[in-house]
Amino acid sequence: AGIMGGLDIDFGRPPLPASGPLAVGKKEMEHIRRVYDENAAGKKLSSIISPREDAQMFRSIDKHAVPCECITELYELLWRWGHRNTDQPGFAKNFGFAIPDTIVIVKGRPYAWYFISKKDGSLLRKSDGNLSLGMVEKKLCRDRVEGESPICATWYPVASQFPEARCHSQTAEFLSVTGCRDFLANLRMSHSGIIQGFVEPYGVSNFLVRTVQYHSQTSLCVRTNRSLLVGGRGNVFDRCATFEGWEGLSSSCSRYRSHGQPYMEELVLEAGEMLNQRIEQERVRQMLFLEPTQHVALHFKVTKNNMLFFIYASVVSEREVILQTRPQLLMRDSCMTEDLPCQALLPGGTARKAPPNEAPACAKRRQERQAEAQRALEDVGRLLDGGGYGSASREGSLPPIGGGQGSYELSGGGGSYANSSRSRRPLSERRSGGYKAGPSVLPKMAYARPEVPMVPFQVNSLQHSLQEAGRYEYLPPFLGQEAIKQPLIVPSSSRSEPSGGGGGGGGGSTGPPHSARQPTGSAAFASLSARSEPSGG
Repeated sequence: AGIMGGLDIDFGRPPLPASGPLAVGKKEMEHIRRVYDENAAGKKLSSIISPREDAQMFRSIDKHAVPCECITELYELLWRWGHRNTDQPGFAKNFGFAIPDTIVIVKGRPYAWYFISKKDGSLLRKSDGNLSLGMVEKKLCRDRVEGESPICATWYPVASQFPEARCHSQTAEFLSVTGCRDFLANLRMSHSGIIQGFVEPYGVSNFLVRTVQYHSQTSLCVRTNRSLLVGGRGNVFDRCATFEGWEGLSSSCSRYRSHGQPYMEELVLEAGEMLNQRIEQERVRQMLFLEPTQHVALHFKVTKNNMLFFIYASVVSEREVILQTRPQLLMRDSCMTEDLPCQALLPGGTARKAPPNEAPACAKRRQERQAEAQRALEDVGRLLDGGGYGSASREGSLPPIGGGQGSYELSGGGGSYANSSRSRRPLSERRSGGYKAGPSVLPKMAYARPEVPMVPFQVNSLQHSLQEAGRYEYLPPFLGQEAIKQPLIVPSSSRSEPSGGGGGGGGGSTGPPHSARQPTGSAAFASLSARSEPSGG
């Protein structure tokens, strides 16, 4: 508060409408796309009209003005709205913007003069006694100080649906001190519009900010003149025209960016939304007999002392409104709002985003799998080393999950775990590297494997055979000797029983057939063969 030209102005956000932007129908969106396509097809090589016609327009000095008419009734409505709040008379506090000195001309004579009071900041209207062309000339046509813009006033013709109420010229004019005196002296019955005091812009070039509303969506367009306001080349109109002149005289932008006024864009949008709401409430469109394809555009200007001024309101076509609201409408197109099929296959097409300062989910899962595998390897290593876990015994039940390693022994009706200090031998000794635990798909139990007594056996080394050394399944000598395990205990069922008769007759029974792989060339095999022969008489 208190930064807009010494006025105590509250820049608080006005209440926004309860309902959000209306959804754009399919037919309306097709019409919007068609407008965009026609506009893009009509501009060749990024030109305004065409390269040849643009060059002709720059060389000409008489065709730069375009029709620009203002809604004079809006100043009367603003004056009435400003007096509704008697507790806070400051106009800028209630609306967020001010109004420069504006004189309404009807048929060549002053009709009303609106200005901001220096006492309390309220919007006032001069009485009939002070409403004369002499007072207007005295107010506007003052001597300019050094460095000040030579422009003192602007003329905007009135916008009306009735031809007899309109001005004979539909173009705006920027008046210097001399030009303003000549203009006031030559007013005639066909002049209808407003004469407004020129507002010095923020910067070295003149600019205007226009806001329009389409489907409850307010958009902004900043148009800045390409020439310097003071000391620039060209005539007065070419140095000042923005929306009042040919598009080639200025540049357009959909954002208001200023490092010295970072809040101004939001303030302009809020003022435009609030003023559009008042226009809808007062049924200004119906009062002006506007067609559905016609819209009201509001124009603002920012001064050097960070003050926002409302300049004028005009009637624009729907095509201009659609082109200005293009960024907002494109984001509400079906291709932007509807879900794309198979969007998860696109980079960034899924809603599963990684939280900030955290690893992605895939990396977390990989780390969990690695940690689980490491824990499994440690458990297997402890099992093979004979380590154990202390655990309480439970009578008449299996060892609990998470119980210690070791054998489960029963003593006196109670169970207890006995850790085994004897380490298990590897399952095979074909490799000298020993047994190494690795990942397995078999389920892992939390308790140790039950102790099973191992069958006594004798290891017999086989002789290395040079004839067999060339075969791929025959191990070379440097990987270890070929060995075979020979059991020392043979079940009785595998032995041949002696016959009841004598001699080597056919009455004796023979033992079971030998296995496919029998040890050869060893004493153990000889003793086994002798043991399995029947005793003769």
